[in-house]
Amino acid sequence: MIRIALALLVAMGLAACAPDISARRADGTCPLIRVAEMPLEARANMLFVRGWIDDAPVDLLVDTGAERTLLTEATVERLQLPRDFERATRTYGIGTPTAAWDAKLPTGLVLGGTRFPVDRVTVGNFDIAQVAGGPADGLLGADILLAFDLDLDLPMHRITFYRARRECPEAAPPWDGPYIAIDGIGVRRDRLLVPFELDGVAGLGVLDTGAQLSSISHRMAERIGVGPEQLAGDRMVTAHGAAPEHVPVHLHRFREFRVGPALLPTPLLPVVPMSSGMGDALVGADFLQGRRVWLSFSTQRVLVTPLERGPWIAVTRTGR
Repeated sequence: MIRIALALLVAMGLAACAPDISARRADGTCPLIRVAEMPLEARANMLFVRGWIDDAPVDLLVDTGAERTLLTEATVERLQLPRDFERATRTYGIGTPTAAWDAKLPTGLVLGGTRFPVDRVTVGNFDIAQVAGGPADGLLGADILLAFDLDLDLPMHRITFYRARRECPEAAPPWDGPYIAIDGIGVRRDRLLVPFELDGVAGLGVLDTGAQLSSISHRMAERIGVGPEQLAGDRMVTAHGAAPEHVPVHLHRFREFRVGPALLPTPLLPVVPMSSGMGDALVGADFLQGRRVWLSFSTQRVLVTPLERGPWIAVTRTGR
């Protein structure tokens, strides 16, 4: 088998990290209030930032598919963080669910020079570095990420957190030039859901920056008419998710995968086991590669810059 890293999916409870809301001004405009900005490192389609806990550096995978921020057992031991023996969290994803006592963060988490009031994090009993291809201490999850409006500038390798502009759903992103609005964005718990079409069949997928590759569920494949018999002749790879073991999955060739106005022709997509809370697919970091992206959970908006070249080619419909 060929080993391939697919996704780190963690389905967990929500943590409180809600910023103040930027109110609409008397003239009808909404100010952009920057909370934090930091470098964004891309490694094999996966996005990483450096944070600080008790003045010690931690490298975190930016993962909108993880409901809660997480540190690995090895990182908790290295930082000698106290455990919360009254609160354990079970993690779900690709592989067997695992459970562990949460870890306390007495001094919070520092990102981009700003201290975020996170008092505890989930602990994962798996090695993120195996998936990331290098050092990784944990996941920066949706409990923090989606409490803000996010500007992911992949070409310039920057991520910026802004206070959520809930009262200004029509506000433009903080950049000049064209952008594409992905219509029909939904939310489920702490996840952004993106509508897509695969071989003409509609579905909803989790926008998952922690997934190296976009992939689809067995349920979605069966709706298209791709069942166990069709998958049996496909090449197999191994996926590593929020569990210690690797899981064998099939790669299947489809006709086309559409997300909004972006098209991926003749995609070879992993067909993976997903729990019902994960939607029909993962729209992964391969879709975001080379783009500037605006993510707003509060206004249910996803805006992306178009691409002139690359696997995902956008049509000309733009917001400007």
